[in-house]
Amino acid sequence: MKKKKRNSIGGCHGGGGPAPFLVKTHKIVEDGDTDDVISWGEKGTSFVVWKPAEFAGDLLPVHFKHNNFSSFVRQLNTYGFHKVVTDRWEFANDKFRRGEQRLLREIRRRKAATERTKHHPPPPSLSNSAEAAHTSFTIIASSLPLPPSPLHLSLELTSENEQLRKEHQILTAELALAKTQYDELITALANVIDVEKLDFDDVSKLDDDALSEAMTCKKVQGEGHGLKLFGVLVKEIESGERKR
Repeated sequence: MKKKKRNSIGGCHGGGGPAPFLVKTHKIVEDGDTDDVISWGEKGTSFVVWKPAEFAGDLLPVHFKHNNFSSFVRQLNTYGFHKVVTDRWEFANDKFRRGEQRLLREIRRRKAATERTKHHPPPPSLSNSAEAAHTSFTIIASSLPLPPSPLHLSLELTSENEQLRKEHQILTAELALAKTQYDELITALANVIDVEKLDFDDVSKLDDDALSEAMTCKKVQGEGHGLKLFGVLVKEIESGERKR
């Protein structure tokens, strides 16, 4: 008959046994000789480190081969221990009780934060999302042209209005000049010919040069000269007809 292999009090973590750290810590707390340094709480469901300096200097090197109290506290946190009160170093875990070492095997080490993050990345916080949105908006806004200021728009409108006013004055002057030339032409024609018998269709067929010359008709001063129309002295023609 095979004998069952018993796990020692400080047995390894494998095979479902408790972690060595938990076994050593429980043993230290159970030791009544060090109650002035570390002991169970009033109900035996927590333990208190009364003198952290002596605990780190005298007990940690013996059981854990270091004297770093902060490292000891971090190790407790990885196994789910929590601080009971804020004014002293009192820690508790539901499975860490006085006289119940058998419960230590039920305490499991927490997964590393990096491993949890790797498989389940945390959702982006609202602050990070808002900051990212603000940055994107800033980049887009900076790439867009700035709208003209009200003063700039007012100056542009004033300049355009002034330009239109000048163009209107020029057109008005040109129109007045054309009307004056037209009136002069009609007056000159009325003095030499019968306007009612004039065939304006023939006049409209004249080329631009002939019409321009007609528009600039003038009186030629001197003996035997008269009004010149379309390059022909109208008075001389009229006098010649009378001689006949």
